[in-house]
Amino acid sequence: MNLKHLKKTHTQQLDQSDCGVACLLSIIKFYNGNQSLEKLRELSGTTKQGTTMLGLYQVAIQLGFTAEGCEADIKALIDHKQPVILHLLLEDKLQHYIVCYGYTEKEGFLIGDPSKGIYFLTINELEKIWVSKTCLILEPNENFITEKTDKKAQIKWFLDLLKEDYKLIWISILLGVFIAGLGMSMALFSQKLIDDILPSRNIKKLISGISLLTILLLARVAIAILRQYFSLRQSKDFNNRINNSFISSLLHLPKSFFDSRKTGDLVARLNDIQRIQSVIRMLSSTLIIDVLVAIISLVFLFGYSWKLGLISLLSLPIYFFIIYRNNKIIIESQTEIMQSYAINESNYINTIQGISTIKNDNKQTVFKQLNEHIFANYQEKIFNLGKINITLSWQSGLASLIFSISILIYTSIQVFNKEIKMGELMAILGIVGSLLPSIANLALISIPINEAKIAFNRMYEFASIKKENEEGAEISEINKISIQNLSFRFGGRTELFHDLNIEIKKGRFTAIVGESGSGKSTIGQILQRFYSFENGNIVINDKYQLQEIGLKNYRDLLGVIPQEITIFNGNVIDNILLGTSDSPENLLNFIQEYGFEHFFNQLPQGLATIIGEQGINLSGGQKQVIALARALYKKPQFLILDEATSAMDRNTENFTMNLFQKIKPNCAILFISHRLNILKNTADCIYILENKTISNSGNHQELIASPNFYSDYWEEKK
Repeated sequence: MNLKHLKKTHTQQLDQSDCGVACLLSIIKFYNGNQSLEKLRELSGTTKQGTTMLGLYQVAIQLGFTAEGCEADIKALIDHKQPVILHLLLEDKLQHYIVCYGYTEKEGFLIGDPSKGIYFLTINELEKIWVSKTCLILEPNENFITEKTDKKAQIKWFLDLLKEDYKLIWISILLGVFIAGLGMSMALFSQKLIDDILPSRNIKKLISGISLLTILLLARVAIAILRQYFSLRQSKDFNNRINNSFISSLLHLPKSFFDSRKTGDLVARLNDIQRIQSVIRMLSSTLIIDVLVAIISLVFLFGYSWKLGLISLLSLPIYFFIIYRNNKIIIESQTEIMQSYAINESNYINTIQGISTIKNDNKQTVFKQLNEHIFANYQEKIFNLGKINITLSWQSGLASLIFSISILIYTSIQVFNKEIKMGELMAILGIVGSLLPSIANLALISIPINEAKIAFNRMYEFASIKKENEEGAEISEINKISIQNLSFRFGGRTELFHDLNIEIKKGRFTAIVGESGSGKSTIGQILQRFYSFENGNIVINDKYQLQEIGLKNYRDLLGVIPQEITIFNGNVIDNILLGTSDSPENLLNFIQEYGFEHFFNQLPQGLATIIGEQGINLSGGQKQVIALARALYKKPQFLILDEATSAMDRNTENFTMNLFQKIKPNCAILFISHRLNILKNTADCIYILENKTISNSGNHQELIASPNFYSDYWEEKK
């Protein structure tokens, strides 16, 4: 067992709430995998109270482990011989986890503890603290992705994005070669001018030399402009391509991904494109020129004097040593800046979106202080990186000064000894003047490369997440949805509901009622295929499992009015059609057929009314009317209504409920609500969700005949 390797892979000095995911991360690294602590927190449902054993089990399964939670004893632990996560209960009743890597008779159990690091425990010592005797056994299976495999996938993803740019990049590199070669012309001309042309007093030779130099320098300028054009074109094409790839990946991720992400974090990662592109541009242009300038300069210096060339060559590692000894702290600082930027962006967006609440509660001062704190923390991270750069600058500057003075002293002595001419001295100093900036650039290039690497890894983290599976059977109608023994829980949390049995049919108005937080809306989200359930089945038309139907096909048959209505920038028409191409006549016929003209005619410009960002110019009821029109425009086979009338006035609500009765013969309707009064004369079947299951079902008359959540409501109304 390699202790040095374990100490590198084991996370130490973390917050107590992170000890579970830290142990899991250690085992992932033990098996040469790689995950971020942030991602493990998200997948396991880690809260301030910590992580449950169930949460660790669930995330381990997702990451390619064969996992088993069980009770064991010390002897079983000795015989197992593989890393195991042990659950401890501390004196203050906090949850704590450690990793047992194995046992040897000489040293005892090798323990990895997030709060203490790596150490050994005897059998008696472990028995004393491992009172629960519960553990999580993990072994990687064929679905486990090693860091090496992941790196290969990252490189392939990046090269596929860059593939179309190869031609432009090679053109830029070739032009860079010419620029680097022509850059030496001034130094060489200085030598000829001082040692040959001026002493000869030959005007023709002087004019010819200056003319040739002018042509070469003009050619260098022209080539530089041409290279800049190709670099700019490549930058535009690459940015468009990586942006399209990122957005496409993002839009096809499961909804559960967005539930745990802040908007600012997504925006910040999109901005990482610029960091990646700037490094590509640097590698394809500046880097090539700097490498060639360094090589050509060293060749010329060796040509003048092998001692001079050797001095120059031996001095170069100093620059790289200065940079690379700070490489780790630079990477950490750059990562912190990107994370702080994402937090700052999220907080800014969150503040703007909640401006009404802030003003109503007079909390401007509170949110001002919060923004000041978060932004100050972000600026502090930038300042810390700046201090590192200042340190590198003065150290590399001092090294350059010493090197330049050394070369000047050495060559001046050679001139005194008549070993070289004055023109050669000037040429050498000119070459050294080109060499030093190039070497400094080559040494410092690791900083932007590391930054781009971090940015790339952050983007790839999203791009590599498994997309929604869109393949499946094609159906043309939905006549029946059977929910059978359904159970569900969010990651790492207790069961939200279990053993649900609900039947939804075309031609029937089905309702689900229950207390807030009982899981009503989650059922709707499961039926939209936003979440996967734990146990049970959802069968469509008595034939297909829900997940067997093609996702796009299924959602084309689905109409939804969610609790939170999303209104996009644009007018009313834009928000009904959502990009669907249709003639004005068809849209007007639809609006008249369903009776929406009364509501839309009340708006200032009717259907052409600009709604404003997030529907700022609309009331809650008007938003729900637009959402209703949007859903019905699809001619859905299955309509899910989640508190669909909660913001409507009485007349609009009556219109909506009558409209549901009108479309009911051609559509299965599921109505989720806590407003029980409107269900009395509309619902064909009402399911009561309480105590984590369906406790009762039936129509209004049947339900009020026995004591339950629904009948209690009507009893109180009397």
